Amino acid sequence: MGEAVALKPSKAGRRWLHIAMRILVAIVMFIAVLGFILNLAGIVGIWLAFAPARSNVTDVAGTMTHTLETVDNGLGHVTGQVQDARQSLARVNDAAAQLGNHVQANSPAVSTLSQLVDNDLAPRIENARMTASTIHDAVVAVNSTLVALNRLPGVNVPSLNNELGAVSERAQEAQAAAQDLRTTVADVKAGIVTNAQEAVTNLTTRIDAALARIQATVNKYQAPVTHAQARVVSTRDTALLLIVVSAVSLTIILAAFAAGQLLLIYLCWRYVRTGRFPSLRVTLR
Repeated sequence: MGEAVALKPSKAGRRWLHIAMRILVAIVMFIAVLGFILNLAGIVGIWLAFAPARSNVTDVAGTMTHTLETVDNGLGHVTGQVQDARQSLARVNDAAAQLGNHVQANSPAVSTLSQLVDNDLAPRIENARMTASTIHDAVVAVNSTLVALNRLPGVNVPSLNNELGAVSERAQEAQAAAQDLRTTVADVKAGIVTNAQEAVTNLTTRIDAALARIQATVNKYQAPVTHAQARVVSTRDTALLLIVVSAVSLTIILAAFAAGQLLLIYLCWRYVRTGRFPSLRVTLR
């Protein structure tokens, strides 16, 4: 009789323990279900972000490449334009040397000099200034775009030197001196300036100095700009490869977690239903 009474509380205790275990396993299963859903959402999110990420890298690199091509082409064009302007400048100096310092107003030599300055030298300098302005704008655009490109992991493309953008300032200096030259030649033609050769050569020296600085800058940075184009293409390819590898790797990791969670959900579900975990042993026959 005493043993029967002692067994009843023991059976009741085991029953409550069994119920508590089922509740605990059900909670674990619920958490596993949430984790499985989050993993699936993560996989979907990775591949939803994959296309925009590739597109952004391609677009930024494409913009960079196009702008660097503009800089490179501009440097090539301005080289020829500066050479043409310096040849025109030599012709102006030759014409000024024939004038001497004592010139009569409205002399044919002054008219020839005026035509050389107005119709030959000034347009060439203006062409160089416009090309230099394009180079300046392109350099600013490149450096601005690099800020976005260098935010990508493992990407570090150096910006273009500000000295390259200063080509525009040198071209403006040459244009300002050319405008002063036109004014001076007009004064010589009107008889206001008597020391014509000296006045003209002082200004042509200023123009030539500005053009020489433009040429020196172009010679210095043309190779680095070409190198920057290759660097951007290489960086783009590396970034795209990293995006693909990261997406595939994360997908595999999340898929492995999801498979483990599915197994855990199955085990928990069997325990909640039957009160026992299924055997995972494999028997060979």
